[in-house]
Amino acid sequence: MKKLCVVPLAAAALVLAACSSEKPGSASPAPSAPPASSSASSSAPTSGSDTASIEPCSLVGAADLASYGTFKPPTSENAGGARLCTLNKEAATASETLSIGIGVRDTQGLDTVSDAGTGKTTGNVNGRKAILAPRPPAGCLMALELGASARVDVLVAADDAEKACGIAEKVADIVEPKLPKS
Repeated sequence: MKKLCVVPLAAAALVLAACSSEKPGSASPAPSAPPASSSASSSAPTSGSDTASIEPCSLVGAADLASYGTFKPPTSENAGGARLCTLNKEAATASETLSIGIGVRDTQGLDTVSDAGTGKTTGNVNGRKAILAPRPPAGCLMALELGASARVDVLVAADDAEKACGIAEKVADIVEPKLPKS
């Protein structure tokens, strides 16, 4: 099968930039809350409260995402106020395009998650406060609290926002157990 290398890094960067520092609006919440997770992780959680020691690429890898297909090696960068690790799926068609980013924000808490116009939902993942915020037309953000002024973002760019949010919820289940407990 011939593989088409589509790199939706620009889409992930747009999703990331869209949630960097705006204060939340007064839009009504989305219809469903992020699910609680009971997933276990084979990696030990990071200890301590120093978020600067959290390496975004250590929170999820290609093996964790195998059910979604084959992913290229991760790329790291600083973008939109976060340390970002991005994994892009090797896609045969544009509809199979999938980009997953994990961003650590050392100085931005859940209160800085912006509403992209379709609302945001407050909930939790495995007991950790979280916000799910669709990023139409094809993205989604799941922010996980690390403290009052820090968070980890799970950013997904897919072929539509609903699909992206479903994947973001599942990836958050993988990431959360690896985060320091507060």
